[in-house]
Amino acid sequence: MAGRWFAALLALVGMVALPVPAGAQAQPSPELRSRAEAVMAMLRGGGNPAEMFTPEFLAQIPEAQVRAIPRQLADQYGPVRAIAGIDAKTPTAGTLHAEFERAVLHIEIVIEPQAPHRISGLLVAGADVRGDTLDAVMAEVRALPGQVSVAVARLGDGAPEMLASVEPGRPLAIGSTFKLFILAELDRQIRAGERRWSDVVALDRRSVASGVLQNWPAGSPLTVHTLAALMISQSDNTATDQLLHLVGRENVERMMATLGVEAADRNRPFLSTLEVAALKAGPAGLLQSWRSADEAGRRRLLDSELPNVDAGHIELTRFTGAPLHIELVEWFASAADLVRTMDWLRRHGDDATRAILAINPGVGPTVTGGLTFVGYKGGSEPGVLNLTWLLRNRAGQWHVVTGSWNNPAATVEEARFLGLLSRTVQLVR
Repeated sequence: MAGRWFAALLALVGMVALPVPAGAQAQPSPELRSRAEAVMAMLRGGGNPAEMFTPEFLAQIPEAQVRAIPRQLADQYGPVRAIAGIDAKTPTAGTLHAEFERAVLHIEIVIEPQAPHRISGLLVAGADVRGDTLDAVMAEVRALPGQVSVAVARLGDGAPEMLASVEPGRPLAIGSTFKLFILAELDRQIRAGERRWSDVVALDRRSVASGVLQNWPAGSPLTVHTLAALMISQSDNTATDQLLHLVGRENVERMMATLGVEAADRNRPFLSTLEVAALKAGPAGLLQSWRSADEAGRRRLLDSELPNVDAGHIELTRFTGAPLHIELVEWFASAADLVRTMDWLRRHGDDATRAILAINPGVGPTVTGGLTFVGYKGGSEPGVLNLTWLLRNRAGQWHVVTGSWNNPAATVEEARFLGLLSRTVQLVR
């Protein structure tokens, strides 16, 4: 399983996003301007990624994927025209405003402080599309290949009000967004007095990347709050499996019914990240046994075969190519299910739960500017992408923007989908 699988999506096409320090805008340094101009050349189909980007960047985002970016952006926004401006935060970080035919894209860029000042971080943080509307975004969503489930809803005292949607009741694979269900059950247990955020848990299991805890020593003491924060903000799979074990698989299954997840039956038994990885890329024959078993038989497999799988023996390279059994082994929910889930967390979650949701907003300040709360969880693997936000604007109105895109036959264009939903966030803010 590659590091991007089930990862919180921080940037278009999964590009590496490094933090940009806050500060007053200034004239860009010659080095920052030079690299911004190199990005523009790349957007026109030129440039040499091996020269432009650090080896660490290209280790996560291969050169072939970098070269695909101009086509993806041109398909969505038309040809690139010119630099509309560069706002510098520091001599090595700033925002490039790139004018396209139908929009201005805001691209955060971070370069090395030392020569040759290669690009170490790049994030398409938002787009200002001329004359944009929710109807226009939904029309583009409908044109995507594969299957989609998208919803934009206003939240209030009653049931969520759908403002725009495409197949909102269609259950699709959602990747790491399933971790919201575990967070909800943890929140319930804490508010019921069964646990506390300060409870300390000894790390006694290991999953596969994404995350950091898979490399930590067994027995490391971690608070419940730390585990939850890592699960949501970094999509840490080991933290997720530790919390699932703590709160209980059956309790999470019951919580899905409380949340109003109509696709809950497709998530029983509720799988850990290691169990999914083992089914997809573990011992030969395990997937076939799972495929042919009913729910009771699958629970027996969880108790007998799957506990013996070593995370170190999972073939992670299998998660870097074509979609892998995404219709059989995944976590499933419709856009309407995720609207109800975020609404439940808004209504019933405590302050710590909502603060955890807000650690990683999923997009940059160009998109979220003007919002007073941005909670986010996303998930992906080849052929699967989900992005889900809980938002509050300056008028005090709450919204959920959520969308899933599945294609069992091919990988999905993350840049295209994140661009569409980022526009939706901007429209409701």
